[in-house]
Amino acid sequence: MMNRIQSIFRHNLPAKILALLGAVVLWFFVMNDQNPSVNSTFTVPVYTINGPDGYTVKLNPRDVTVKVKAPRASFTATKPDDFKAYVDLEDAVEGTNKLKVRTVVPQGFEVVDISDEIIEVTMEALVEKQLAVNVQVTGNTGAHSALDKIIPEKDSVKVTGPRTNVERVNRVVGYLNLANNTSDFTIKVKLTPVDVDGNIVDSVSLSTQEIDVTAKILSGVDKKVVSIKPAYSGVPAQNFEVSVVSAQPDKVEITGKTEVLEKLSEIFTDTVVVDGANADIIKDVNLVLPDGIISPSQKVKVKIQIKKRNSD
Repeated sequence: MMNRIQSIFRHNLPAKILALLGAVVLWFFVMNDQNPSVNSTFTVPVYTINGPDGYTVKLNPRDVTVKVKAPRASFTATKPDDFKAYVDLEDAVEGTNKLKVRTVVPQGFEVVDISDEIIEVTMEALVEKQLAVNVQVTGNTGAHSALDKIIPEKDSVKVTGPRTNVERVNRVVGYLNLANNTSDFTIKVKLTPVDVDGNIVDSVSLSTQEIDVTAKILSGVDKKVVSIKPAYSGVPAQNFEVSVVSAQPDKVEITGKTEVLEKLSEIFTDTVVVDGANADIIKDVNLVLPDGIISPSQKVKVKIQIKKRNSD
């Protein structure tokens, strides 16, 4: 039986081998004709690997277009998320880096082209600094009342973000509206980081977004405008003398109890020492406010003119 089978198998063996090879070639031909290789493109976001802690990373561009080639049937079994692009940050440094974009595609696909083989990757360290809280008052108190002082819950906050953004922050401001209040009140004030020109600085965060601010209001008070009298002491240099003493502004609005205001017609400044002076003195000087008296103006510019004595 076995001899008969072997005899059948060996009969016309070369012809049978040729026939088999022809069938295989024909199969490949048919399959290639029915399932040819085609090209397609996918736009994919670029992600990063091996990024260091404590840095922000910006990619330019953030997306790349990948052109791939594969048998047509392969595309039916894939979706856009199967195609990926990334950059390795292992050797990147702070500043701008030019890094190669690497791709990951499904089995059977070949990358034909990529829109950006090299992209710019900018890394910047995250830093922080402490800044004082600057609460600015808007509006007015009600009738026969005045703002005595404001008490913020916090004196300073921490600003955190990319180095260049944090360095731009000049101060942290909040706005308190008096809203015609006639008694003490506490309100939440939103804090905003701004630069030296008052523009809001983006891409930074504050350790506290808002704080409680208490406004102390004096009630049963009136306002009055009085003159400012600069005070000075000492003796100018030999053959020199004080000529004219003035303040700018020369008047100030003060607030206090009516019975106290009635006794005041002028407010003095801190004493300016003129000992040994042989030229004019100009300086900012604090006002000396009596107890129970407040004023929105705390300083004035005092000018003391020094002249040479006339010789007899």
